[in-house]
Amino acid sequence: MGYKLIALDIDGTIRNADHPISNRTRDTLNKAMELGAVVTVATGRMFQSAVKTTSGLNLRSPIASFQGAHIADPLTGKVLWHMPLTASMTVEALEALEPWGLETMAYYEHEVYVEKNSERVESYGIRNEVGVHIVDDLKVLADKLFTRLVVVGGEPEIKEIESQMQNRFGSRLHITRSLPYFCEILNPNGGKHKALEWMCNYLGIEQQETIAIGNGYNDVHMLDWAGLGVAIGGAVKEVLEVSDIVTDPIEEDGVATMLESLLTRGLIG
Repeated sequence: MGYKLIALDIDGTIRNADHPISNRTRDTLNKAMELGAVVTVATGRMFQSAVKTTSGLNLRSPIASFQGAHIADPLTGKVLWHMPLTASMTVEALEALEPWGLETMAYYEHEVYVEKNSERVESYGIRNEVGVHIVDDLKVLADKLFTRLVVVGGEPEIKEIESQMQNRFGSRLHITRSLPYFCEILNPNGGKHKALEWMCNYLGIEQQETIAIGNGYNDVHMLDWAGLGVAIGGAVKEVLEVSDIVTDPIEEDGVATMLESLLTRGLIG
């Protein structure tokens, strides 16, 4: 059996602030695509940011962004699948978050809405080249059907919010951490694993023919779902626990190392 779909997290998996996507990684992914494998990314980044960050990878297949709640064609921008929060989900989540008094960013298309401005919000908008709108009450805009909500805070409180929100909402919302200071809230049918499931159905690929590679809390469900779950060296404990194999860290081109091994054994394509 050959693996026919390779899904990559971006930040912390194929790049970070100190290590851009390497030529070795690009070459290895190109070889996989030449053999007929689908290479995609599944990222918490917004769609436009994901496309820009991976522009050197020559991706031609649909990519999953916004933590897996959005799938679109990276060449045309055409949205193929979108699983936003319903208005009632947004209102319930925001009401549950009110006692914490933390910043919450609500995402709609390529725009972010917040209830108060801050240096952190301004820098986020500049860094991600996204418009930021200050509004009185996010709940009033719930009918926009936000793609996701992101709560911003210190690492201990974000970990506690994730736990409390998961206990409160259970399967009624998909709640995860991306960065240690981001708690992300999505439609329960969102998430990277749900995006990969949709892609497989769309592309006619079996679940066991997929590889998912990641390093963070938001990759846990994806690695657990995939036929082969691969953790990057230095990944969080939760990812290591569900992965099938652990490869080298970014600094040692872990993604390329693992894929080269599979290519040599004729297991891709």
